[in-house]
Amino acid sequence: MQRYLIATFATLLLFATALAMPPNSAFGGVPAQDAAQSAVEEDGAELATASVSAELVQSGRAVVSARGNHFIVDSVPPLGGLNEERNPLHIFLGALATCSMFVYEGAAAELGIPLDALSVKVEGDFAPQGLVDGSVSPRVRAFRVLIDMQGPSADEADLLADQFSKRCPIYTTLERSAPIEIIHVGMDDIGALLEVDFTYDYDSAAELEAEVGPLAETYAALPGLRWKIWIIDAAEKRFGAVYLFENAEARTAYLESDLAAAVAAHPHLSDGRVVEFDVMGAESLVTRGPVTSQFVNSGEGIGAMLQVDFDYNVTTDEYIAEVSPMADQFAAIDGLRWKSWIIDEENQRAGAVYFFDSPEARAAYLESDLAAAVAGHPALSDLRVVPFDVLAEPSLVTYAPIGTLGE
Repeated sequence: MQRYLIATFATLLLFATALAMPPNSAFGGVPAQDAAQSAVEEDGAELATASVSAELVQSGRAVVSARGNHFIVDSVPPLGGLNEERNPLHIFLGALATCSMFVYEGAAAELGIPLDALSVKVEGDFAPQGLVDGSVSPRVRAFRVLIDMQGPSADEADLLADQFSKRCPIYTTLERSAPIEIIHVGMDDIGALLEVDFTYDYDSAAELEAEVGPLAETYAALPGLRWKIWIIDAAEKRFGAVYLFENAEARTAYLESDLAAAVAAHPHLSDGRVVEFDVMGAESLVTRGPVTSQFVNSGEGIGAMLQVDFDYNVTTDEYIAEVSPMADQFAAIDGLRWKSWIIDEENQRAGAVYFFDSPEARAAYLESDLAAAVAGHPALSDLRVVPFDVLAEPSLVTYAPIGTLGE
């Protein structure tokens, strides 16, 4: 398997590097023979040589040949390319993506780890201006490999990642030039949730929205923010938001920021509630919760939110064991778009953020036997159930998974 990977993926790496970089920039002008000799001296490895050939068939288009196979690569617009087929950067990132898949697949078979489905997305951060005029280096500064799979546990996924980082020649080459982050979707990228709400003393909800709406762009630029849903309960004159951050550190950074302090000290806001929750990832994914880095904003029309939380008087492990089997039942609720399950282990408080297609669907759930069973559970107490409407326009600016506005 290792020989196959070297023969296949190193060819793609060599090709992509050759097209993407100026002459000699990759190796600092070191002659190939000297570079190869240094590599042998590094670890005593026996080296194989991979190669590809490319022919310019028209302006901005090349045909690449490798081991009797051929494919088309286009240059990008800054270099006068057609930009219809894949470009060198696509090939470059694709080499890392496919290498990860095949190492995961092979290592899973070797280690007896179940692997029922596997897809990979690779992202690379680079400076396009460097390609335009050479004023900065266009090199890729950071890579993210997002691996979405079914079958492995979190521990087994880590074993596969370890094999990938050791056995993929693309990875072991690129890690010398830029950091590579391996993210197991639904395992490593579950976000950190924050609920914030206040009493407001504006005369109307419209006046409130006119005041806070201009802040949406500022919030959209927050480091580590995945989304923010702006919420309001006009009857009770409560206003706030549900935030999802990439991690607890990003959430803490916001809470300690001048922006958060300015909101908390606003003269028209009082009686603030600020509550941090972890996300129960496995259960949330069953109920379509937008809690990972790969969430999708789906659904026609802006939906309606419901916040529910309560104290639990059993251990956290016992609580999770009790509620996890109910995830499929919640996923089947009519009109439920998503439910994110939340927990605060330190204070033994848990609950959920629900998002429904409409206020009517939300009301139907609240009147259901399932909602009654949750409210009457003997292990739960101090129940809080609060419906909120959504301020659509600022929420969409802050990437909120609330659906789409009608035409």
